[in-house]
Amino acid sequence: MINQALALALRDERARRGRGPGQGRGRGGGRGGPVASLRQRNDSISSPSSSSTTTRSSSNSNSNSNNNVQGPTTDDDSDFSRCPSPLLTISGGYRVDPFARYPVERPSRGVRHMIDYYVHIWAPQQVSAATFRSGKNALVALVMPLASESRMLFEATIALTRASWVIRRGLDPLQDMMMLRHRSMASEDLRTSFDCPQPVLTDTVLLTMATLLTMNYMINDAVAFQVHLRALEQLLRHVSHSEDEEGGETRAFVRGRVLAFSVLASFLQADQPAYATRSQVGHRISTLTYPDHPFLPEISEMVAKLPEGIAEVVLSQSIAIEFISFLVSLNELFVSMSTPHRHHHHHHQQEHEVSPTSSFPQRAPPPLTIQRAIYDLQCLSALPLTMIERQLVRGLLAFSLHLYNETSFRIPLGRPLQPIVEGFNQEVDLTRHQWIQRCLLWCGIVIASAWDRQEDAAPQQHALLARILSEVPEARSWDETRDLLRRFWWADSLQDDWELCWRAASFKQYRQRRGASSAESMAELIQTTEPGHVSETTSSAGDTTDHGPSGRLLRWSSGS
Repeated sequence: MINQALALALRDERARRGRGPGQGRGRGGGRGGPVASLRQRNDSISSPSSSSTTTRSSSNSNSNSNNNVQGPTTDDDSDFSRCPSPLLTISGGYRVDPFARYPVERPSRGVRHMIDYYVHIWAPQQVSAATFRSGKNALVALVMPLASESRMLFEATIALTRASWVIRRGLDPLQDMMMLRHRSMASEDLRTSFDCPQPVLTDTVLLTMATLLTMNYMINDAVAFQVHLRALEQLLRHVSHSEDEEGGETRAFVRGRVLAFSVLASFLQADQPAYATRSQVGHRISTLTYPDHPFLPEISEMVAKLPEGIAEVVLSQSIAIEFISFLVSLNELFVSMSTPHRHHHHHHQQEHEVSPTSSFPQRAPPPLTIQRAIYDLQCLSALPLTMIERQLVRGLLAFSLHLYNETSFRIPLGRPLQPIVEGFNQEVDLTRHQWIQRCLLWCGIVIASAWDRQEDAAPQQHALLARILSEVPEARSWDETRDLLRRFWWADSLQDDWELCWRAASFKQYRQRRGASSAESMAELIQTTEPGHVSETTSSAGDTTDHGPSGRLLRWSSGS
């Protein structure tokens, strides 16, 4: 106990020295705690007249402790700004270059930590498909050099990072004064740049608007989001082809972000998207007709085109004929999206084993696009569907959004995924039909993995997925689960996310069976990742050994 008190006192003294004059006298626990009592003892020895100062210090400590419970404070140097990640405690700020110069005077500790969070946590989470082709992260390679020279882009980047940091902790970003202050300064500088007699559309202006667009989308500021989206669309519409080529990577990056957010804007508002014209093929289902056995020949032909797992669900008579036709079109779309990726990586391996959805030969692009599929799925969700149809629509929406995001421009998906996650967990009835349970397992893993992958999403328990894992025998090992998922729709680019999701859910079940507390197993997690233990976070087709669900989950925090 004495060692613990001394350690806490030493940490308190370091924190007090780092705050500087006028920023508070202490940050220990409340009155009566080991830090406060130790401080009072030291103060009383050094100066008998310091009792009033000690009282004020304890009062400030109480205030700081209360602020820690309620949420982030208005101070950039608050306790909430000192640890950018639940799993990382960083003391050096911008670790790439500890002597980095910022375009603001005397950046606070909170600002330096947000830059560190952006470079090492936020930007890697938002890696786009282009990153793997070019070998560099556009968010770091394009944004950071300009942000170090432009205060406008720098403030916008800090506001975006702070919003993500706060949302990840399940708090309201609109109540965080640090985020609001930096957003206000970035917006003011942006307005000033447009107030010039002859405003110039520089890369800094475009990246600032794209950054504010992302942040307003994350914090659900619909008005500001629409303003920035429409403004960017108009600005890019008037940029000539020669100017676009001169802009290079920056213009292409901003155009991709605008297109991706246009898709999500239409999805969130249930509007007819601008890219889905009347001449484009789509499925606007208005009536639902359920087949009887024996199926008509044309229905049997459609069922034969579906993956095995979905075909078995269709045979249970729980899927409408119109929905079956839509699933056939979706299957063609998913196959076309997975074929080029596989062909690129296995050009010299023609005998490579493939999943059911990747076994078709190369063909012309299907008439249904992924953007239109997302819109049609949203329209379909408004109809009176059966339980498995509702869950399948949610799973397909999460799968389409996640797949589209992974194969194009990475943007946060927390907002469109939130009603999907909530709706999926609200279903309480679990049928005993074997293939419907397996389909629910596919939907649950797809939805949970898509949600857990997002930096703008607070941790969720995924209660229904836990129930499904206990009901489906194949879900007891990852190898069997992977084989089962391949019988539905499979994507190699999402395989690691799905495996991590399964292992996280299995590990929770393992702890619950043992009756372990939520804070008990960190030492076990660390031990299982020591040298000599086999890591399972990266899946391998040739590895058929299951080392148990206890973990090797250091990449997965206890609440994610």
